[in-house]
Amino acid sequence: MENNLRKLRYFFSNWTFLFLVLTPTVLSSDPGFKLRYVDSGSYPEVKVRFHSNASFDSKGFVLSEQLNSNVRLTESFRFEKTDVKNPVHLYISIPSYRNAEDRRWIIQLANQLVKVGEQSGGTSKLQIQSDENKHSFERIRSNVLDISFPFPKVPAPNYPIRNWENFLEGIPKNQSSEDHILVFVSFAPEWQDRFEIPELAKRIRDKNLQLIVLAPSSLEATKLASYANGRHYPISKSDSYSDLFSYLRALGHEDYELVYTSPWKLSRWKTNFISGGLVSVDQAIRFEFQYELSFFRSLYLQLSDPLFFFPVSFFLIFLCLAALYYLRGYEEPSRSLVSVTNIESEFSERKEELQVYDRMYGETMEKAARDREIALAIAEKATLPGASYSYGVLMVRDGNHYPDQFPLQFDEVTIGSWESNHLVLLDPTVAGLHAKIKNRKGKHILFDCVSQTGVYLNGKKLLRPKVLHNLDEIQIGKTILSFRGR
Repeated sequence: MENNLRKLRYFFSNWTFLFLVLTPTVLSSDPGFKLRYVDSGSYPEVKVRFHSNASFDSKGFVLSEQLNSNVRLTESFRFEKTDVKNPVHLYISIPSYRNAEDRRWIIQLANQLVKVGEQSGGTSKLQIQSDENKHSFERIRSNVLDISFPFPKVPAPNYPIRNWENFLEGIPKNQSSEDHILVFVSFAPEWQDRFEIPELAKRIRDKNLQLIVLAPSSLEATKLASYANGRHYPISKSDSYSDLFSYLRALGHEDYELVYTSPWKLSRWKTNFISGGLVSVDQAIRFEFQYELSFFRSLYLQLSDPLFFFPVSFFLIFLCLAALYYLRGYEEPSRSLVSVTNIESEFSERKEELQVYDRMYGETMEKAARDREIALAIAEKATLPGASYSYGVLMVRDGNHYPDQFPLQFDEVTIGSWESNHLVLLDPTVAGLHAKIKNRKGKHILFDCVSQTGVYLNGKKLLRPKVLHNLDEIQIGKTILSFRGR
């Protein structure tokens, strides 16, 4: 790695790197058209949105459509430029370093790559290559990639392909028309796991990702870029960085929209597959696209139109409410008459049964209620063992700080972790409603509310309610409460 970096710095100094990265460059002459989508919702008007890596002359193009084996030319068409930029999402894999100079150069490279993604409104994910550990940073920002960045120093990976496969597992499949780009940086002239290149390239194509390989000129790097339909930039050539950043910036430029009227003017509700072609002989450009007309697609486009969907939805909701109201008003008179007659008949039939039930069980229930009231009155008059206090307080210990005082001024004080309790304990071992203290004629009685960890009074687990005495210690979870009474 050191030899490669030295060779790189010989051809390409840090100042040259900053100059090429920060200075706008002229785009390549190859427009590189990329289809975004075809909008046939307003057929026969068709809108084709595409991206071009370079500016082009809108004159001299010929636009045609093919249906089966027949071809027709369009009478007129126009190009329109969109208003917003396209987000470029980057997934960057960089190697580790050997010394401070290597570290500064690699961080500078990652900083400029992430900054290009930020300027387009995209996101970036960074991986530090390692055979043993996984170092990845989600949604990283360029202002983080400076001299203070926690760059882990790990040995250079011996198997870069396997390392990139692990990185690829954490990247979701690109199911949109946006640009999601893999950037693999390597300083190794040979890859020991080069036989796994076809499988890695297949996985990159399956996830619909674009690949950029920044590595020394080697057969392995060329194969990987070729198999994955990507780009290879030799790391030892200074022109590679100018081309790389020009290409990335061009991806973030605005899209173009080709608007024209189809010469076939077919029915939107019949199935037809139409192929289009845009050709410019002078500029050596050939751009092809396809779109479909069918019943289900036209229905989907019609329903997805907000100007159609919302009015129809409101109308259907109003129709359902009106139907429910009508059915309710229609059934209400007959149902009320039937229910009244049924209630009267059932009441007359069971009248005798109710009278017998009242004679058998009514007096017994009244007697049980009277006995319960008498028992409660006796329990209130009974005296409890223990001292009575006119004033009680709990001292809550919190580490080495001075204990907090909590006065027992209610007839019943609840203790637990819920905020609805009188005394809230922020302790994970305390239940929501853990314990309570009742004040009965000046005697404070401690209860355990069937908690899982229990309540301890003076070091012993509380098995039944007990009256508190002065200087008693209560343990609830990891909290110690001291009772003071006077």
